[in-house]
Amino acid sequence: MKTTIGSLPIMLILVLTLALPSAASAEGGVRHLFNLNTVNDELREIIPGQLAMKFWHGRDISVGVFRMIRNEQGHFPGKVNRHGEEVAVCTEGRLQMEIEGKDYFFGEGEAIVIPPQMPHTGTCLTDVCTLVSWFTPNRKDEWGEEDNDDPELRFLDKSSE
Repeated sequence: MKTTIGSLPIMLILVLTLALPSAASAEGGVRHLFNLNTVNDELREIIPGQLAMKFWHGRDISVGVFRMIRNEQGHFPGKVNRHGEEVAVCTEGRLQMEIEGKDYFFGEGEAIVIPPQMPHTGTCLTDVCTLVSWFTPNRKDEWGEEDNDDPELRFLDKSSE
């Protein structure tokens, strides 16, 4: 299923409708998560020169911002991933997602919904791609606390390490 979002204001409404209700019921109540215009400056480098991210958890939802960069080694190695439901909005670049064996392409301003436990992998088709993704249930068990600089990322192929 492919959904096109035509403008940043609609994406911000999506952030408010999906992230804040869960964050409001989480410990600490309502909180400001990020500004889409400046969030890239707040990302933590996970794979030097290739992947940076930052994430937040609500009671029932996690939000992650992922910035993928092609360097002399190409893009970071990915592998098939399965988890709860995901809504992903591309804010920069163009991606190809293989979801249950079928290819889907989406770019800046477009969003997709990946149903729960559906096997998928993604490839950035441009030099830089940025995704904002919402996940249910939250991924605190995988990523750890919000200040964790070394989250377990099950979508990384670590076989070459």
